[in-house]
Amino acid sequence: MSSVERLVGSVSVKALMGDEVLRRYRSDGLREFRGFRREYAVSRVAVVFPKDTSEVVEVVKAANRYRVPLVPAGGLTGLMGGAMPITDCVVVDMREMNRVLRVSREDRVVECEAGITLEELDRAAQSAGLTIGHDPWTKKYATVGGCIATNGMGYTAAAYGSMRRQVLGLELVLPTGEVLRTRSVEDFSTGPSLAQLFVGSEGTLGIITKASLRVHTIPEERRLLGYRFESFEEGFPTVVKIFSSGLNPSMMEYGEVFESPSDPSGMYESELFIMFEGPRRVVEAKVETAEELCRAAKLENSRVEEFWSHRHDVADFYVENVAKANSHPVWGDAFFDFIHVSLPVSKVLEYKRQTSEMLKRHGLWVLDRGVWNSPENFSIAFLKPFDTSQADSLKQLSQAFDEMVYLAHRMGGSMEYCHGVGVKLAKYMEEEHGAAGLETLRRIKKALDPNNIMNPAKLIHGVEGKI
Repeated sequence: MSSVERLVGSVSVKALMGDEVLRRYRSDGLREFRGFRREYAVSRVAVVFPKDTSEVVEVVKAANRYRVPLVPAGGLTGLMGGAMPITDCVVVDMREMNRVLRVSREDRVVECEAGITLEELDRAAQSAGLTIGHDPWTKKYATVGGCIATNGMGYTAAAYGSMRRQVLGLELVLPTGEVLRTRSVEDFSTGPSLAQLFVGSEGTLGIITKASLRVHTIPEERRLLGYRFESFEEGFPTVVKIFSSGLNPSMMEYGEVFESPSDPSGMYESELFIMFEGPRRVVEAKVETAEELCRAAKLENSRVEEFWSHRHDVADFYVENVAKANSHPVWGDAFFDFIHVSLPVSKVLEYKRQTSEMLKRHGLWVLDRGVWNSPENFSIAFLKPFDTSQADSLKQLSQAFDEMVYLAHRMGGSMEYCHGVGVKLAKYMEEEHGAAGLETLRRIKKALDPNNIMNPAKLIHGVEGKI
């Protein structure tokens, strides 16, 4: 009997095993059409469905006893392989821990279990006249715990920030089976924030079971604006002015989309979508100032409304068409990937110029690129053409990705601002944090998880699983 089977047999928690479990949980959003190749074998995967914190504790203690790796999982919509089994293991599916525990309009706080989806939590908050500040494309499927574990970012992060800014307190089961509860207040001066230590930790330091989040009063007024510029370079200074002037939009997306990737002359003009929320008179003043700054053609109202109302559609497409297969129904055998870097504002245009040359040299098509929620946050989606050999396609995609990551680092930026690290970006972590920084993270991991059972080989380890 394998150690995975012994663990499952020793706990009272609902569990499943078998080939169907392996197929269902073998991957999150890091798929083969993104150039990812598995270099490790997984033969036995079980999944457990804890109903409360005590059952999570039971599973963690058993994992230490049998030295079985645990992989915490939520909606499986992460894009970097953070919830992907890379060895025989037990997946801890948190989605049955999905209760709303408290909603306080006066405190502007919601408390919930980690397995609840963002959409379900927002629905509960709205019943009290509140709304959560996190609205990613995967809102219908992503869980609170998963978003905290990857420090995710949503469409309204321009005002409310990433999950790091929304977390007030956490309950966690540590790798030893101990339960840690932090205080749920915004400001304190009693040492480093223990809650923030686990934001972005991707399940490597413990399993988040409950969260206390800052929420916001539903705004009296919401105004969406849209503008079209002749080029990204023309409109980018306007975006910078909007943020430096203190207008504080709640949402901003500015970028260019290619109508025909093989023909740069077929590029759409760059589009800016921006949203202001709050008291009606405040919003009116902000809109008036923004319109003075945006001396460009206005987008049709229908185009602006289409953008906002369909912002979550890509998640439905992913769940219905991509998550069930390792191929992409639109791009077929072509490789597709993306990069999201955070840069000093002064470096964004130069980064765009140099990465354009890199992508062209490697024969990659740009599908879209731009900034999201802040002029510092730059992203590029790119595609390898269909008419080249698979081996060459993968090599070119990988080399281009490496070059773009290292360029962001040389320019003083970060290689990712909203999706986490997982296995996809783990090899760049020493470049990101420096040797001393990475070693510090590894010491924290070793101190909290002496048996290395908690999502090993992710984030700070790389696929070799070294400490």
